Amino acid sequence: MLQLPYRRKYDVWLSSTTRLNAATSKGIELATAKAASALCEGRLLSPLEALALAGPEARSRETLFSIARMVAWDTGGDQDEIWRALCSRFPDLI
Repeated sequence: MLQLPYRRKYDVWLSSTTRLNAATSKGIELATAKAASALCEGRLLSPLEALALAGPEARSRETLFSIARMVAWDTGGDQDEIWRALCSRFPDLI
Protein backbone atom coordinates (compact mmCIF):
# COMPACT_ATOMS: atom_id res chain seq x y z
CA MET A 1 0.00 0.00 0.00
CA LEU A 2 1.35 3.40 -0.98
CA GLN A 3 1.57 5.76 1.96
CA LEU A 4 1.37 9.46 1.21
CA PRO A 5 3.77 11.91 2.88
CA TYR A 6 1.03 13.84 4.68
CA ARG A 7 0.05 10.70 6.55
CA ARG A 8 3.22 10.97 8.66
CA LYS A 9 2.12 14.34 10.01
CA TYR A 10 -1.14 12.79 11.16
CA ASP A 11 0.69 9.87 12.78
CA VAL A 12 2.76 12.27 14.91
CA TRP A 13 -0.29 14.38 15.71
CA LEU A 14 -2.35 11.34 16.66
CA SER A 15 0.33 9.89 18.91
CA SER A 16 0.63 12.91 21.19
CA THR A 17 -0.42 12.26 24.76
CA THR A 18 -1.86 14.78 27.15
CA ARG A 19 -3.61 14.56 30.48
CA LEU A 20 -7.33 14.47 29.88
CA ASN A 21 -9.93 15.85 32.24
CA ALA A 22 -12.94 13.78 33.28
CA ALA A 23 -15.32 15.40 30.79
CA THR A 24 -12.97 14.74 27.88
CA SER A 25 -12.39 11.11 28.94
CA LYS A 26 -16.15 10.56 29.18
CA GLY A 27 -16.57 12.29 25.81
CA ILE A 28 -14.01 10.00 24.18
CA GLU A 29 -15.84 6.91 25.41
CA LEU A 30 -19.20 8.28 24.26
CA ALA A 31 -17.86 9.43 20.88
CA THR A 32 -16.18 6.07 20.23
CA ALA A 33 -19.44 4.27 20.95
CA LYS A 34 -21.40 6.65 18.69
CA ALA A 35 -18.86 6.29 15.87
CA ALA A 36 -18.84 2.49 16.13
CA SER A 37 -22.64 2.47 16.06
CA ALA A 38 -22.74 4.78 13.03
CA LEU A 39 -20.13 2.63 11.27
CA CYS A 40 -22.17 -0.54 11.86
CA GLU A 41 -25.32 1.18 10.60
CA GLY A 42 -23.55 2.54 7.50
CA ARG A 43 -24.00 6.19 8.52
CA LEU A 44 -20.31 7.06 9.06
CA LEU A 45 -18.69 8.92 6.17
CA SER A 46 -15.13 9.90 5.38
CA PRO A 47 -14.55 13.63 4.75
CA LEU A 48 -14.38 13.06 0.98
CA GLU A 49 -17.64 11.13 0.98
CA ALA A 50 -19.26 13.90 3.01
CA LEU A 51 -18.10 16.51 0.49
CA ALA A 52 -19.54 14.47 -2.37
CA LEU A 53 -22.98 14.24 -0.76
CA ALA A 54 -25.26 17.21 -0.45
CA GLY A 55 -28.78 17.86 0.73
CA PRO A 56 -31.02 15.66 2.86
CA GLU A 57 -28.94 12.51 2.31
CA ALA A 58 -25.90 14.03 3.98
CA ARG A 59 -27.83 15.33 6.98
CA SER A 60 -28.71 11.84 8.15
CA ARG A 61 -25.06 10.74 8.17
CA GLU A 62 -22.09 11.45 10.42
CA THR A 63 -18.36 12.16 10.13
CA LEU A 64 -15.78 11.75 12.87
CA PHE A 65 -15.60 15.53 13.19
CA SER A 66 -19.36 15.94 13.54
CA ILE A 67 -19.46 13.26 16.24
CA ALA A 68 -16.55 14.88 18.10
CA ARG A 69 -18.20 18.29 17.89
CA MET A 70 -21.57 17.02 19.12
CA VAL A 71 -20.10 15.01 22.01
CA ALA A 72 -17.80 17.86 23.08
CA TRP A 73 -20.77 20.18 23.17
CA ASP A 74 -22.84 17.70 25.21
CA THR A 75 -20.13 16.72 27.72
CA GLY A 76 -18.08 19.92 27.92
CA GLY A 77 -14.94 18.02 26.89
CA ASP A 78 -12.14 19.16 24.60
CA GLN A 79 -13.26 18.73 20.98
CA ASP A 80 -9.70 18.43 19.64
CA GLU A 81 -8.81 15.62 22.03
CA ILE A 82 -12.05 13.77 21.29
CA TRP A 83 -11.46 14.11 17.55
CA ARG A 84 -7.85 12.97 17.95
CA ALA A 85 -9.02 9.86 19.81
CA LEU A 86 -11.60 9.10 17.11
CA CYS A 87 -9.02 9.54 14.34
CA SER A 88 -6.64 7.13 16.06
CA ARG A 89 -9.47 4.62 16.56
CA PHE A 90 -10.82 4.92 12.99
CA PRO A 91 -7.76 5.84 10.83
CA ASP A 92 -9.45 4.85 7.55
CA LEU A 93 -12.01 7.63 7.96
CA ILE A 94 -9.71 10.66 8.29
